[in-house]
Amino acid sequence: MDRLFQWLWDRHAARYSWALWALIVLVALPLFLCWSFTIVAFEGSNQYIAAATFTVVAVLIRAYILVLPGLRGMRVIERWAADENVDVREALDATYSYARRTVTRLLGSDVVCTALFAVVVGVIAGATPSRIAQYAVLGAALGISNMVIAVHSFVEGALRPARAAIVGGSAIGDSLPRSRPTFATWINMATLAIGFEFAVIATLLAAVFEVAIHGPLPAVAVAGAMTLATGPVYFASFSPFLRPIRDLARGTERVGAGDYSQRLPVVQDDDLGALAASFNRMQAGLAERQRLQAAFGTYVDPALAARLLEQGDDVFGWLRLGEGSEVTDVDEHHRHLTTLAGEDVITLLKKSRRKGRVDVGPKRGLKP
Repeated sequence: MDRLFQWLWDRHAARYSWALWALIVLVALPLFLCWSFTIVAFEGSNQYIAAATFTVVAVLIRAYILVLPGLRGMRVIERWAADENVDVREALDATYSYARRTVTRLLGSDVVCTALFAVVVGVIAGATPSRIAQYAVLGAALGISNMVIAVHSFVEGALRPARAAIVGGSAIGDSLPRSRPTFATWINMATLAIGFEFAVIATLLAAVFEVAIHGPLPAVAVAGAMTLATGPVYFASFSPFLRPIRDLARGTERVGAGDYSQRLPVVQDDDLGALAASFNRMQAGLAERQRLQAAFGTYVDPALAARLLEQGDDVFGWLRLGEGSEVTDVDEHHRHLTTLAGEDVITLLKKSRRKGRVDVGPKRGLKP
Protein backbone atom coordinates (compact mmCIF):
# COMPACT_ATOMS: atom_id res chain seq x y z
CA MET A 1 0.00 0.00 0.00
CA ASP A 2 2.86 2.40 0.67
CA ARG A 3 4.00 2.13 -2.93
CA LEU A 4 0.45 2.57 -4.17
CA PHE A 5 -0.04 5.71 -2.08
CA GLN A 6 3.29 7.05 -3.34
CA TRP A 7 2.36 6.22 -6.93
CA LEU A 8 -0.95 8.07 -6.60
CA TRP A 9 0.79 11.10 -5.05
CA ASP A 10 3.52 11.21 -7.70
CA ARG A 11 0.97 11.23 -10.54
CA HIS A 12 -2.09 12.92 -9.07
CA ALA A 13 -0.82 15.17 -6.27
CA ALA A 14 -2.87 18.16 -7.43
CA ARG A 15 -6.05 16.02 -7.27
CA TYR A 16 -4.91 13.60 -4.61
CA SER A 17 -8.21 13.54 -2.72
CA TRP A 18 -10.04 12.27 -5.79
CA ALA A 19 -7.38 9.59 -6.29
CA LEU A 20 -7.92 8.49 -2.68
CA TRP A 21 -11.68 8.44 -3.27
CA ALA A 22 -11.23 6.05 -6.21
CA LEU A 23 -8.87 3.86 -4.19
CA ILE A 24 -11.31 3.61 -1.25
CA VAL A 25 -14.09 2.57 -3.65
CA LEU A 26 -11.96 -0.24 -5.08
CA VAL A 27 -10.80 -1.43 -1.67
CA ALA A 28 -14.17 -1.27 0.11
CA LEU A 29 -16.39 -2.70 -2.64
CA PRO A 30 -15.49 -6.42 -2.10
CA LEU A 31 -16.12 -6.12 1.65
CA PHE A 32 -19.50 -4.44 1.22
CA LEU A 33 -20.54 -6.92 -1.46
CA CYS A 34 -19.69 -9.69 1.00
CA TRP A 35 -21.90 -8.08 3.65
CA SER A 36 -24.68 -7.44 1.15
CA PHE A 37 -24.75 -10.99 -0.22
CA THR A 38 -24.62 -12.39 3.31
CA ILE A 39 -27.79 -10.49 4.26
CA VAL A 40 -29.57 -11.55 1.07
CA ALA A 41 -28.60 -15.18 1.64
CA PHE A 42 -29.57 -15.02 5.31
CA GLU A 43 -33.06 -13.86 4.28
CA GLY A 44 -33.35 -16.67 1.75
CA SER A 45 -33.78 -14.15 -1.09
CA ASN A 46 -32.49 -14.18 -4.67
CA GLN A 47 -32.19 -10.41 -5.10
CA TYR A 48 -28.43 -10.49 -5.55
CA ILE A 49 -28.32 -8.24 -8.62
CA ALA A 50 -30.45 -5.54 -7.00
CA ALA A 51 -28.41 -5.77 -3.82
CA ALA A 52 -25.14 -5.57 -5.78
CA THR A 53 -26.34 -2.52 -7.73
CA PHE A 54 -27.31 -0.72 -4.55
CA THR A 55 -24.01 -1.71 -2.92
CA VAL A 56 -21.99 -0.10 -5.72
CA VAL A 57 -23.92 3.16 -5.38
CA ALA A 58 -23.65 3.07 -1.57
CA VAL A 59 -19.87 2.52 -1.68
CA LEU A 60 -19.43 5.46 -4.08
CA ILE A 61 -21.39 7.76 -1.77
CA ARG A 62 -19.69 6.45 1.36
CA ALA A 63 -16.22 7.00 -0.12
CA TYR A 64 -17.11 10.60 -0.91
CA ILE A 65 -18.29 11.17 2.66
CA LEU A 66 -15.08 9.64 4.00
CA VAL A 67 -12.66 11.70 1.91
CA LEU A 68 -14.64 14.86 1.02
CA PRO A 69 -12.49 15.26 -2.12
CA GLY A 70 -11.75 18.75 -3.35
CA LEU A 71 -13.03 20.43 -0.20
CA ARG A 72 -11.18 22.61 2.29
CA GLY A 73 -9.29 19.95 4.27
CA MET A 74 -7.36 18.43 1.37
CA ARG A 75 -7.49 21.49 -0.87
CA VAL A 76 -4.61 23.25 0.92
CA ILE A 77 -2.39 20.19 0.39
CA GLU A 78 -3.37 19.92 -3.27
CA ARG A 79 -2.72 23.64 -3.84
CA TRP A 80 0.78 23.23 -2.37
CA ALA A 81 1.36 20.25 -4.68
CA ALA A 82 0.24 22.37 -7.64
CA ASP A 83 2.91 24.99 -6.78
CA GLU A 84 0.39 27.59 -5.73
CA ASN A 85 1.29 30.22 -3.16
CA VAL A 86 0.89 28.08 -0.03
CA ASP A 87 3.24 28.27 2.93
CA VAL A 88 5.07 25.03 3.68
CA ARG A 89 4.15 25.13 7.35
CA GLU A 90 0.50 25.76 6.52
CA ALA A 91 0.43 22.80 4.13
CA LEU A 92 2.07 20.52 6.69
CA ASP A 93 -0.29 21.64 9.46
CA ALA A 94 -3.19 20.93 7.09
CA THR A 95 -2.18 17.27 6.77
CA TYR A 96 -2.33 16.79 10.55
CA SER A 97 -5.51 18.78 11.14
CA TYR A 98 -7.25 17.01 8.25
CA ALA A 99 -6.21 13.58 9.56
CA ARG A 100 -7.38 14.31 13.11
CA ARG A 101 -10.73 15.69 11.99
CA THR A 102 -11.17 12.77 9.61
CA VAL A 103 -10.65 10.17 12.33
CA THR A 104 -13.32 11.79 14.51
CA ARG A 105 -15.72 12.36 11.62
CA LEU A 106 -15.37 8.85 10.20
CA LEU A 107 -15.98 7.09 13.48
CA GLY A 108 -19.34 8.87 13.66
CA SER A 109 -20.41 9.01 10.03
CA ASP A 110 -19.63 5.42 9.13
CA VAL A 111 -21.86 4.13 11.91
CA VAL A 112 -24.81 5.89 10.26
CA CYS A 113 -23.78 5.02 6.68
CA THR A 114 -23.27 1.31 7.35
CA ALA A 115 -26.47 1.08 9.41
CA LEU A 116 -28.46 2.61 6.52
CA PHE A 117 -26.69 0.31 4.09
CA ALA A 118 -27.67 -2.80 6.04
CA VAL A 119 -31.26 -1.58 6.41
CA VAL A 120 -31.70 -0.95 2.67
CA VAL A 121 -30.17 -4.31 1.75
CA GLY A 122 -32.53 -5.94 4.25
CA VAL A 123 -35.47 -4.22 2.57
CA ILE A 124 -34.26 -5.37 -0.86
CA ALA A 125 -34.00 -8.92 0.49
CA GLY A 126 -37.60 -8.75 1.83
CA ALA A 127 -36.79 -8.75 5.54
CA THR A 128 -39.54 -8.20 8.10
CA PRO A 129 -39.70 -4.90 10.05
CA SER A 130 -38.25 -6.53 13.16
CA ARG A 131 -35.37 -7.94 11.12
CA ILE A 132 -34.77 -4.57 9.49
CA ALA A 133 -34.38 -3.00 12.95
CA GLN A 134 -31.86 -5.71 13.81
CA TYR A 135 -29.99 -5.04 10.55
CA ALA A 136 -29.67 -1.40 11.62
CA VAL A 137 -27.92 -2.54 14.79
CA LEU A 138 -25.79 -4.97 12.78
CA GLY A 139 -24.78 -2.24 10.33
CA ALA A 140 -23.86 0.19 13.11
CA ALA A 141 -21.70 -2.45 14.80
CA LEU A 142 -19.96 -3.30 11.53
CA GLY A 143 -19.42 0.40 10.81
CA ILE A 144 -17.71 0.93 14.16
CA SER A 145 -15.50 -2.13 13.79
CA ASN A 146 -14.59 -1.31 10.21
CA MET A 147 -13.47 2.21 11.11
CA VAL A 148 -11.51 1.04 14.16
CA ILE A 149 -9.63 -1.38 11.90
CA ALA A 150 -8.79 1.04 9.13
CA VAL A 151 -9.17 4.67 10.10
CA HIS A 152 -5.78 5.42 11.69
CA SER A 153 -3.45 3.31 9.57
CA PHE A 154 -5.17 4.08 6.26
CA VAL A 155 -5.38 7.83 6.87
CA GLU A 156 -1.77 8.05 8.06
CA GLY A 157 -0.57 5.88 5.17
CA ALA A 158 -2.47 7.98 2.65
CA LEU A 159 -1.03 11.25 3.97
CA ARG A 160 2.53 9.96 4.33
CA PRO A 161 3.66 10.85 0.76
CA ALA A 162 2.27 14.38 1.10
CA ARG A 163 3.98 14.96 4.45
CA ALA A 164 7.27 13.51 3.21
CA ALA A 165 7.18 15.78 0.15
CA ILE A 166 6.34 18.87 2.21
CA VAL A 167 8.94 18.22 4.92
CA GLY A 168 11.75 17.16 2.61
CA GLY A 169 14.90 16.76 4.69
CA SER A 170 14.00 19.45 7.23
CA ALA A 171 12.89 19.23 10.85
CA ILE A 172 9.81 21.46 10.58
CA GLY A 173 7.42 18.61 11.36
CA ASP A 174 9.28 17.04 14.29
CA SER A 175 7.04 18.64 16.93
CA LEU A 176 3.68 17.85 15.28
CA PRO A 177 3.02 14.13 16.03
CA ARG A 178 0.94 13.33 19.11
CA SER A 179 1.90 10.49 21.44
CA ARG A 180 -1.72 9.56 22.23
CA PRO A 181 -3.47 7.35 21.24
CA THR A 182 -0.42 5.15 20.99
CA PHE A 183 0.46 2.82 18.16
CA ALA A 184 -0.14 -0.15 20.48
CA THR A 185 -3.64 1.14 21.32
CA TRP A 186 -4.59 1.33 17.64
CA ILE A 187 -3.20 -2.16 17.00
CA ASN A 188 -5.08 -3.67 19.94
CA MET A 189 -8.36 -2.04 18.93
CA ALA A 190 -7.94 -3.10 15.31
CA THR A 191 -7.22 -6.71 16.29
CA LEU A 192 -10.34 -6.88 18.47
CA ALA A 193 -12.45 -5.29 15.74
CA ILE A 194 -11.28 -7.80 13.12
CA GLY A 195 -12.18 -10.67 15.44
CA PHE A 196 -15.62 -9.17 16.07
CA GLU A 197 -16.28 -8.55 12.36
CA PHE A 198 -15.32 -12.06 11.32
CA ALA A 199 -17.37 -13.56 14.15
CA VAL A 200 -20.53 -11.69 13.07
CA ILE A 201 -20.27 -12.62 9.40
CA ALA A 202 -19.24 -16.19 10.21
CA THR A 203 -22.27 -16.62 12.46
CA LEU A 204 -24.63 -15.43 9.72
CA LEU A 205 -22.97 -17.63 7.08
CA ALA A 206 -23.06 -20.64 9.42
CA ALA A 207 -26.83 -20.27 9.55
CA VAL A 208 -27.05 -19.83 5.76
CA PHE A 209 -25.02 -22.97 4.99
CA GLU A 210 -26.51 -24.98 7.88
CA VAL A 211 -23.12 -25.96 9.20
CA ALA A 212 -24.69 -27.79 12.15
CA ILE A 213 -26.35 -30.18 9.70
CA HIS A 214 -23.63 -30.61 7.08
CA GLY A 215 -20.62 -30.78 9.41
CA PRO A 216 -17.44 -28.74 9.83
CA LEU A 217 -16.14 -29.00 6.25
CA PRO A 218 -18.48 -26.26 4.92
CA ALA A 219 -17.24 -24.02 7.76
CA VAL A 220 -13.66 -24.38 6.48
CA ALA A 221 -14.79 -23.61 2.93
CA VAL A 222 -16.75 -20.56 4.04
CA ALA A 223 -13.82 -19.28 6.11
CA GLY A 224 -11.48 -19.67 3.13
CA ALA A 225 -13.85 -17.81 0.84
CA MET A 226 -14.26 -14.99 3.37
CA THR A 227 -10.51 -14.67 3.73
CA LEU A 228 -10.03 -14.41 -0.03
CA ALA A 229 -12.84 -11.88 -0.37
CA THR A 230 -11.92 -9.63 2.53
CA GLY A 231 -8.17 -10.26 2.83
CA PRO A 232 -7.16 -7.40 0.49
CA VAL A 233 -9.27 -4.99 2.56
CA TYR A 234 -7.55 -5.91 5.81
CA PHE A 235 -4.15 -5.91 4.11
CA ALA A 236 -4.81 -2.37 2.87
CA SER A 237 -5.84 -1.39 6.39
CA PHE A 238 -2.87 -2.92 8.22
CA SER A 239 0.09 -2.55 5.87
CA PRO A 240 0.60 1.21 6.50
CA PHE A 241 1.23 0.34 10.15
CA LEU A 242 4.46 -1.42 9.16
CA ARG A 243 6.27 1.34 7.25
CA PRO A 244 7.33 3.47 10.28
CA ILE A 245 8.70 0.35 11.97
CA ARG A 246 10.76 -0.50 8.89
CA ASP A 247 12.05 3.08 8.78
CA LEU A 248 13.18 2.89 12.40
CA ALA A 249 14.87 -0.47 11.82
CA ARG A 250 16.80 0.85 8.81
CA GLY A 251 17.73 4.02 10.66
CA THR A 252 19.09 1.99 13.55
CA GLU A 253 21.22 -0.05 11.16
CA ARG A 254 22.62 3.11 9.57
CA VAL A 255 23.50 4.67 12.90
CA GLY A 256 25.08 1.41 14.05
CA ALA A 257 27.29 1.56 10.97
CA GLY A 258 28.31 5.15 11.80
CA ASP A 259 26.16 6.87 9.15
CA TYR A 260 24.40 9.90 10.68
CA SER A 261 23.62 11.68 7.42
CA GLN A 262 20.00 10.66 6.72
CA ARG A 263 17.05 11.78 8.84
CA LEU A 264 14.04 9.58 9.46
CA PRO A 265 10.83 10.98 7.96
CA VAL A 266 8.57 12.28 10.74
CA VAL A 267 5.23 11.64 9.05
CA GLN A 268 3.18 9.54 11.50
CA ASP A 269 0.74 11.14 13.94
CA ASP A 270 1.28 8.83 16.91
CA ASP A 271 4.06 7.75 19.25
CA LEU A 272 5.96 6.20 16.33
CA GLY A 273 6.13 9.65 14.74
CA ALA A 274 7.29 11.13 18.05
CA LEU A 275 9.86 8.33 18.29
CA ALA A 276 11.15 9.12 14.79
CA ALA A 277 11.60 12.77 15.83
CA SER A 278 13.44 11.66 18.97
CA PHE A 279 15.62 9.36 16.86
CA ASN A 280 16.57 12.31 14.65
CA ARG A 281 17.57 14.38 17.69
CA MET A 282 19.68 11.49 18.98
CA GLN A 283 21.32 11.09 15.57
CA ALA A 284 22.09 14.81 15.39
CA GLY A 285 23.67 14.61 18.85
CA LEU A 286 25.83 11.68 17.81
CA ALA A 287 26.91 13.50 14.67
CA GLU A 288 27.83 16.58 16.73
CA ARG A 289 29.75 14.40 19.18
CA GLN A 290 31.63 12.80 16.30
CA ARG A 291 32.47 16.23 14.87
CA LEU A 292 33.76 17.49 18.22
CA GLN A 293 35.74 14.34 18.78
CA ALA A 294 37.46 14.74 15.42
CA ALA A 295 38.22 18.40 16.05
CA PHE A 296 39.31 17.79 19.65
CA GLY A 297 41.62 14.95 18.65
CA THR A 298 43.54 17.33 16.41
CA TYR A 299 44.93 19.26 19.39
CA VAL A 300 44.82 16.79 22.32
CA ASP A 301 46.60 13.52 22.99
CA PRO A 302 44.27 10.60 21.98
CA ALA A 303 44.42 9.04 25.47
CA LEU A 304 43.41 12.31 27.08
CA ALA A 305 40.70 12.88 24.45
CA ALA A 306 39.22 9.46 25.20
CA ARG A 307 39.13 10.26 28.92
CA LEU A 308 37.45 13.59 28.27
CA LEU A 309 34.87 11.98 25.96
CA GLU A 310 33.75 9.73 28.81
CA GLN A 311 32.59 12.84 30.67
CA GLY A 312 30.17 13.70 27.85
CA ASP A 313 28.38 17.04 27.77
CA ASP A 314 30.27 18.33 30.83
CA VAL A 315 33.28 18.58 28.58
CA PHE A 316 31.71 19.48 25.28
CA GLY A 317 29.39 22.02 26.83
CA TRP A 318 32.48 23.80 28.16
CA LEU A 319 34.16 23.51 24.78
CA ARG A 320 31.16 25.11 23.09
CA LEU A 321 31.46 28.03 25.54
CA GLY A 322 34.86 28.64 24.06
CA GLU A 323 33.43 29.22 20.57
CA GLY A 324 33.80 32.89 19.75
CA SER A 325 35.83 33.52 22.96
CA GLU A 326 39.47 34.13 23.83
CA VAL A 327 40.37 30.45 23.34
CA THR A 328 39.12 30.66 19.79
CA ASP A 329 41.30 33.73 19.33
CA VAL A 330 44.34 31.71 20.34
CA ASP A 331 43.47 29.02 17.82
CA GLU A 332 42.92 31.59 15.07
CA HIS A 333 46.31 33.16 15.77
CA HIS A 334 47.90 29.73 15.64
CA ARG A 335 46.31 28.82 12.33
CA HIS A 336 47.23 32.09 10.70
CA LEU A 337 50.80 31.94 12.05
CA THR A 338 50.62 35.38 13.61
CA THR A 339 52.69 36.46 16.59
CA LEU A 340 51.18 36.25 20.06
CA ALA A 341 53.27 36.79 23.16
CA GLY A 342 53.62 33.86 25.55
CA GLU A 343 52.37 35.93 28.47
CA ASP A 344 49.21 36.77 26.48
CA VAL A 345 48.58 33.08 25.79
CA ILE A 346 48.82 32.23 29.51
CA THR A 347 46.48 35.11 30.38
CA LEU A 348 43.86 34.07 27.81
CA LEU A 349 43.94 30.43 28.94
CA LYS A 350 43.52 31.39 32.59
CA LYS A 351 40.52 33.59 31.75
CA SER A 352 38.84 30.88 29.66
CA ARG A 353 39.54 28.22 32.33
CA ARG A 354 37.19 30.01 34.71
CA LYS A 355 34.28 29.06 32.41
CA GLY A 356 34.57 25.39 33.32
CA ARG A 357 36.83 22.70 34.67
CA VAL A 358 37.33 19.12 33.54
CA ASP A 359 38.55 16.31 35.77
CA VAL A 360 41.10 14.42 33.71
CA GLY A 361 42.38 12.31 36.57
CA PRO A 362 45.45 12.48 38.82
CA LYS A 363 48.80 13.46 37.43
CA ARG A 364 47.30 14.30 34.04
CA GLY A 365 46.94 17.52 32.19
CA LEU A 366 48.71 19.89 29.87
CA LYS A 367 52.40 20.29 30.51
CA PRO A 368 53.91 23.74 30.22
